[in-house]
Amino acid sequence: MFGGIRIGRLAGIPFLINPTWFLVFALFVFTIATQELPQMIIGEAEWVYWVCAVTVAVLFFGSLVAHELGHSLVSRRFGIPVLSITLYLFGGVAQIGKEVRRAREELLIALAGPAVSLALGGLFWGVGDLIFAWRPLAGVVLQLAGLLNIVVLLFNLVPGFPLDGGRVLRAAIWGLRGDYLEATKVASVSGQMIGALFIAGGIFLIFTQSDLGAFWMVLIGWFLISMARTSYSQAHVQDALQRHKASDVMESLIEVSALLTADELYSGYLRTTGKQFYLALMYDRPAGVVTAHMVERIPRSVWGITPLALLMRPIESIPVVRADQSCQEALLGMEQARSEWLQVTEHGHPVGIVTRAAVLSLLYPGRQL
Repeated sequence: MFGGIRIGRLAGIPFLINPTWFLVFALFVFTIATQELPQMIIGEAEWVYWVCAVTVAVLFFGSLVAHELGHSLVSRRFGIPVLSITLYLFGGVAQIGKEVRRAREELLIALAGPAVSLALGGLFWGVGDLIFAWRPLAGVVLQLAGLLNIVVLLFNLVPGFPLDGGRVLRAAIWGLRGDYLEATKVASVSGQMIGALFIAGGIFLIFTQSDLGAFWMVLIGWFLISMARTSYSQAHVQDALQRHKASDVMESLIEVSALLTADELYSGYLRTTGKQFYLALMYDRPAGVVTAHMVERIPRSVWGITPLALLMRPIESIPVVRADQSCQEALLGMEQARSEWLQVTEHGHPVGIVTRAAVLSLLYPGRQL
């Protein structure tokens, strides 16, 4: 669900746009240019309405970015890394490195976005009101952008996942009952029910009143149901990764001398143990890690004259995760280091290797990854 086209970074957070966003942007501009602005300001040329509609759309979607950024900055304040933010049909979704730890943190993160929308709504409306007398067109554009921010504020406070109101509901249930997954399930079901009501209401208006504007209600309902299900699935994934430690899925390192040749490693270890990772020692100290792949990628004819010291990856260049850290933190470390594996340490000493495939096997048991 987090796929999209990368458009840049803000505050160090990558921003992406899901292809569905372009559909909504086009529909949004069309609606504003052909229905809203001609009623608010009469007698302007058609191209003026289209230019103003695009301006309103840019201000509105920029406000959605600011809304999501508000959530993300508060998340980082609580030590929750934000890997990316993807803009979807009617808002954004942040991909975080780990879930919140306390209900209070969830509540404050959830309220940060609406607070940004409230501030922007007041700002746009206030400035638009000030300049309306001498720049009516610009004033209307700003007031419309302000009104849309207030609509986003009110809509997001509806108590259903993935809306901010759903996160507030989850925080309340979590705080009262102490069960994060149960709270997430309740908020997710609430979001799906609200989405179904939007779809039913939209279809009813389309067929009884020929109101094509109700098509927006159907789109919003579909979005709510889809994201509510995804959010609950994501919570299950985060919970599974949080419950397991890196030591649970690591492959123990076998210590070998860095002076061994590739041929000696193959005949003495690889062929007999089937292990993929080896800790190369130099003067009885960890010097690097050698993998079966490192040996296999060099010509067999030079195995007998190639010491492991020339093949190994230096130990200091390998990202680290402690054995007592969660698999969620291990996966985040791989994302940040752009690596498929990390060294696992105990008391500062390398004891194993955890791979992305090993972590994902927790989510897809029995499946070859």
